[in-house]
Amino acid sequence: MNPWHRLPPLRSLRVLEAAVRHQNYTRAADELSLTHSAVSHQIHALEATLGMPLLQRAGRQMRATDAGRQLAQDVRAALDQLAAALERLRGQDSANSLTVSVLPSFAAAWLVARLGGFLERHPGIELRLESTPAVTDFRSDGVDVAIRYGTGSYEGLVSEKLFDDELFPTLSPALARRVRLRNPSDLARVPLLRIRQQPWAPWFAAAGVNLAEPRRGPVFNDSELALQAAIQGQGAVLARGSLAALKLRAGTLIAPFAQRVPSPATCHLVYPPQHAGKPALLLFRDWLHEELRASPPMYRP
Repeated sequence: MNPWHRLPPLRSLRVLEAAVRHQNYTRAADELSLTHSAVSHQIHALEATLGMPLLQRAGRQMRATDAGRQLAQDVRAALDQLAAALERLRGQDSANSLTVSVLPSFAAAWLVARLGGFLERHPGIELRLESTPAVTDFRSDGVDVAIRYGTGSYEGLVSEKLFDDELFPTLSPALARRVRLRNPSDLARVPLLRIRQQPWAPWFAAAGVNLAEPRRGPVFNDSELALQAAIQGQGAVLARGSLAALKLRAGTLIAPFAQRVPSPATCHLVYPPQHAGKPALLLFRDWLHEELRASPPMYRP
């Protein structure tokens, strides 16, 4: 009998590896773009298949059993070997190709309009752009480099900060006129759209208004979707300046108040150490820094 037939699904093994590494189902779910319940289901299914516990709850953490820890280590080693094999398979053909993973919001707001300049300067580079909010797994996704907003701390990866960002409320001109928005406290009369992991409270404090963090209304996991909802007049959104700049210049959104707060999430170029010497990546990185110096993706009225 083929031994592959006895293997559990690769997806469940990847989930186990992430859950053991983080010791937390929520963080593992965020990394893999799954829900908490999906991670829990995958772990329980794997435990049922193997007939043994792999993770056990210890307070707020999930602690791996000896069997779970050993299996996670073996899965990590196997994934690393698979990634290395794929790199060898790509061989010389990959020297002039580059796969870039980027958030849809940043791609639409700044990057796509400038990519023609990069391709014109480097016509021999085969560029592949993957626009996705999913966290990149460099071991299996075939991605060379990613552009992401975050803290810049990515275990086992090289992270270069591209720029800082800032947050401020934006909304459609029609909605601003309808609610007669004159000062920050008037936001109490406006539906406040929410973006995951981007609370309103720091801006309220900086603006000196006593408003509570909104607890109702839609929550968006992608800034571009939230900005589109604001353009349609559904409410005000606390926007990153870099992502709202084109819409503010076009007048489809307005920034009614001068108050800005620094964004805790900054923009980074992220890639594995083994990709650091790839010629196409080096050319893209140098071009990106040059473009950012010449045309910062920030909004200034």
